[in-house]
Amino acid sequence: MGEHMKTHIKEKRYSCPDCGKRFINESYIQIHQRIHTGEQPFLCSLCGRGFHTASSLKLHEMQHSGERPYACSICGKRFQINSYLNRHLRTHSGERPFPCPMCAKRFPEKGLLMIHQRIHTGEKPFPCTFCEKRFASQGELRLHRRTHTGERPYHCSICLKSFSRHWHLKTHLEAMHCEVVAGFTRKKFPCSACEKSCNSAAELRDHQRTHTGERPFQCSFCDKRFALSGTLVRHERLHTGITPYHCSDCGKTFMSALQIHMRIHSGEKPYQCSLCGKGFTQKAMNRHRLIHTGEKPYHCSLCSLSFNQSGRLREHEKIHLGEKYDCPECDKTARNPTKGKEKENSPLSIRAYLSDIRIFFRPHK
Repeated sequence: MGEHMKTHIKEKRYSCPDCGKRFINESYIQIHQRIHTGEQPFLCSLCGRGFHTASSLKLHEMQHSGERPYACSICGKRFQINSYLNRHLRTHSGERPFPCPMCAKRFPEKGLLMIHQRIHTGEKPFPCTFCEKRFASQGELRLHRRTHTGERPYHCSICLKSFSRHWHLKTHLEAMHCEVVAGFTRKKFPCSACEKSCNSAAELRDHQRTHTGERPFQCSFCDKRFALSGTLVRHERLHTGITPYHCSDCGKTFMSALQIHMRIHSGEKPYQCSLCGKGFTQKAMNRHRLIHTGEKPYHCSLCSLSFNQSGRLREHEKIHLGEKYDCPECDKTARNPTKGKEKENSPLSIRAYLSDIRIFFRPHK
């Protein structure tokens, strides 16, 4: 009873050494500090995502089950817990009961006020365990960590493409699948300098730099400038040599996309073809879909042939380039269909060449 009464009289004698947040019980600090250390001991059995507390895991599991027992009496929207409903009701009432003592700006939640106050204090209590950056809120840190881990938890149910942020998925649905997703209407952003139309204002801004030549992002190590901030970040790693993503299985380090590499070790194939049921990695899934659609997006610039894989196009182009194939086990060399007369580039000659290659690369006995 004594511990419970402290929640009413708000006696908070214990403070976090990292961010100063105060608690009524010392054990609460140990749980809270998982935010700073990145420890996530509670794992979802359905998707493997980790959480700092058991209550956070329980809320997450409701997303899988679809359970939302609390309904708004005004608009009917449903929520997982009562506090989410109370927060939502303020969007109808316009109530903002938490004012900032420094600038008088008001907020509907105490947590939002605390995050806002760090703008004034400059406090950034949430450090990244992968690099030296610090953040003012746990949400900012969580989004930043995905740049290291390669995590993309938001998946398009139509084309299986994945995204690191929810609004990226929403933008993708509006831009690419509005015809099949109810409630979306495609809005186009036309370029005034050419006939191209973009799917978002941000995409249009980036595109217009191809006309203006604007490169607002300059490398801090050399004189190179870039049109996109992401291109600058990748370029600067060439100077620093930083490969912040370390594989615990093989020791390799990467500049990005560690999670994709880890699937080599785990054998995970999270993307399932809706037509045949086979599992693939994301890149392999994109290639596999072309088998069902019959699409051949890779065109030879020297003849009329098209291919469904870029690797097959490269092999085909060797016909035109005149490259020879040396056998690694003997001194044979495959014939070159481009050598000699021009008529050897005819479809008949190409078929003979491919037949020759198949014979040439038969296993040696």
